[in-house]
Amino acid sequence: MSAHSPVVSQLPLPPMASWRSSLRGFKQSPPDFLLDLYRAHGDILRFRGFFTVYCLNHPEFVRQVLTKAWPDYTKKTIDYRVIAGTLGKGLVTNDGPDWAHQRRLMQPVFANRHINKFDTVINDMTALTAERWRAAGEDPVRLDLDMSRVAFQVVSRTLFGAEIDEVADEMVGFLNELNQHPLRLSALLTMYPRIPLPSNRRFLHTKARLHEIVDGLVAAHGTNAEGEPDIVDHLLAARDEDSGLGMDADQIRDEIITLMLAGHETSATSLTWTFYLLSQHPEIEQRLLAELDQVLGGRPATSADLANLPYLKQVVQESMRIYPPVWGIARRSSEDSEFGGFHVPANSYLAITMHVLHRHPEFWSEPERFDPDRFAPGSGKSRHSYAYLPFAAGPRACIGASMAMLEVQLVLAQLIQQFRVTPVAGHPVIPEAVVTLKTRFGMPVTVKPR
Repeated sequence: MSAHSPVVSQLPLPPMASWRSSLRGFKQSPPDFLLDLYRAHGDILRFRGFFTVYCLNHPEFVRQVLTKAWPDYTKKTIDYRVIAGTLGKGLVTNDGPDWAHQRRLMQPVFANRHINKFDTVINDMTALTAERWRAAGEDPVRLDLDMSRVAFQVVSRTLFGAEIDEVADEMVGFLNELNQHPLRLSALLTMYPRIPLPSNRRFLHTKARLHEIVDGLVAAHGTNAEGEPDIVDHLLAARDEDSGLGMDADQIRDEIITLMLAGHETSATSLTWTFYLLSQHPEIEQRLLAELDQVLGGRPATSADLANLPYLKQVVQESMRIYPPVWGIARRSSEDSEFGGFHVPANSYLAITMHVLHRHPEFWSEPERFDPDRFAPGSGKSRHSYAYLPFAAGPRACIGASMAMLEVQLVLAQLIQQFRVTPVAGHPVIPEAVVTLKTRFGMPVTVKPR
């Protein structure tokens, strides 16, 4: 039976969860709330919050939305409307023919032959972090802030081919301020910026200053005549094969802001959680160190080394399973659809939660256990390919996935060889679901040289 046949509308709707628990649980922790709903109701359900949400918790349902019939499921959701207030029409928020055109223009920019050349930049910025850690002595450092700093230094230098440290702290502060859960009231109100509220005034000021900085950086950029082209060089040079046209100034700015936010936030959160998980599992840390010592002998890894460091990749993959940097995404159905014998009406809000998919017991045994061997060669042959989606999937999969994996592995490889990272005893370690899955109260740690 076709997902869009007339018979679909005669199917029953998915089970409905209690609205009383919905609002309370969603506010406290959206990922855990959605995981509890899955455990209570199964692979498909609906609940009412601000509006009715249809939760799709089976990889086959997700494959239908992200790949098999992806044009029928758009990003015309309230989440993306809120995020677009900051990111404009960058790849994350754009939709339809405009998005397809933009993706074609940008895809070559993120080819591995370009990305792998950034290993030197990544290692140089990581070395600066190592210097700060050695200088810290026995004083605690903020792991989450340091990972945010190194990730921003990497993304800014790969974008512009030069340091922009004079505006780095200001921009990181702006991006952190804009990285809030899009369904919280303060975020929703930014869709109506003319409402004279203090939160809206702050948002408009932040956005205007961010645009001013990025426009100035692009104007001053010019052509990188020496060395390898940076990402902005590639963006400025990109041309449509048919029309020969490139991106206008607004589109360039939107893509740069998107890359800055998505590029530094996902890598920073992944690194923070990976260090935390290794600190809680010393036997896994020791196995990783043994591999790094055998292959690297204390030196930083390069992109060419990664093929010989399979356990390093497994550790990062398993960390992203337990703490997916982007914990969930949304789509809107443009047609009536069928999922597992249930009817989902046209124009419905669909929630796909990586936090739930990565814990589905049909595909993950003991899903809360940190076990990098889940990703050992050959171990996942029987696993559904959509049970693990740290970078989404299908035509709209994250364009920067290769860059993120390169960065996280190289930063981790360099720092873990030099330091033992230990969270400060008694400090609460609680995930916070904003656009990315951050640590609610930060993560102070001690860093002891090995």
